[in-house]
Amino acid sequence: MQQWVQTWGQSHTALSAFSFADGCRTLRLVLRSNISGTAIRVKLSNEHGRAAVVLGGVSAAPCDEEGVLTGDSIDLDAPAFLPPGETAATEAGAIRVQAGDYLCVSVCVNGGPLQSGNLLNNARCLMMHGDRRHSIFPDDLTRFKDSVQWLACGLLRMKLPRPIPLFDTVELLNGDGASSIVVFGDSLSQQGFWVNPFEDRIREAFPGRFSVINRSIGGNRVLRDTSPVFPLKGFYGVRSLNRLGRDVLQYPDITHAVLEVGVNDVLQFGSVSGRSSEKPDIDILTQGIFSMAADMRARGIRVMGTTLPYLIDHIDGTKEKSDLVDQVNEALRTRADAFDALLDLGAVTADPDRPQHAKRAFLGGDKLHFNEAGGHAVADAVDLDFFRI
Repeated sequence: MQQWVQTWGQSHTALSAFSFADGCRTLRLVLRSNISGTAIRVKLSNEHGRAAVVLGGVSAAPCDEEGVLTGDSIDLDAPAFLPPGETAATEAGAIRVQAGDYLCVSVCVNGGPLQSGNLLNNARCLMMHGDRRHSIFPDDLTRFKDSVQWLACGLLRMKLPRPIPLFDTVELLNGDGASSIVVFGDSLSQQGFWVNPFEDRIREAFPGRFSVINRSIGGNRVLRDTSPVFPLKGFYGVRSLNRLGRDVLQYPDITHAVLEVGVNDVLQFGSVSGRSSEKPDIDILTQGIFSMAADMRARGIRVMGTTLPYLIDHIDGTKEKSDLVDQVNEALRTRADAFDALLDLGAVTADPDRPQHAKRAFLGGDKLHFNEAGGHAVADAVDLDFFRI
């Protein structure tokens, strides 16, 4: 039986200061497929745009990891205009993809600012002048905004990848019984330090069986949208409770989910990201997490929940917030049966010699997000037997 299965996807949010200005260019998304397929279709999104995007065509082709085409490219019928707030899918096109192959989708944009997308590092987004959809060799243009972003990230001791605008979902027509695993989270997942090595483990343990879709948004909260006091409007996205249907429940190919949310509800209040009055009620917060798990399980999705890591070493961390982390984690552990499995992320990353602290060796420069060592520790703690059922 053949069915459409996601091989790549992201959750859209307002790119704010990271957006792409109006102009004529080609965007090439370069990804590695964990699954096979005989046809492809692509969904594009202008969900957070404030002006229409004028499209000049969409194509797909096999390629190498640098985005150099290694086979014939095919054109995919797509609408000429993408109004603000809208999404649109291409028609299907025949293409043969094997699990492990690199694949690229190229979109010519004739006009309109690109203000909707996300910042993920599990794919490359190349940009070229003019219509270069069928060009074998890509010329990746450097933006001044990218240089400013990298400088700001260095000063803040954070690591954010180049934004990926416009692309929403890439699906393959699969006849091997493949399905997808969605990671539904915040920046702890969005930055990829644990999700990418987790995907490597899935690829090795289940060849051709699962794709891993990272639908996480940095700064995302369970109970609240982006705070009105935060300067990058909309960048943290709508609350998890309200985006679950858009980013998870609408996809019938999802059989498993990792639900990693809640840390920003605890961290952001009383900071540049949120008012002091936005302190969460722990019962309401945990009930929100349980209700999302219940909604996914009702659709037949097996859900792995996660506890929260300690955050006291972050610039916005306090003893009060660390106490809230303990309360959330106690509630999640007590009601672990609300999930099909529980990844105790808090315990995996905790420093046994310093109560309410994460291990220094696991933290990046901002003392909140994981570095490579921390990411691998989390990825290695995921029980792969969960996905054998």
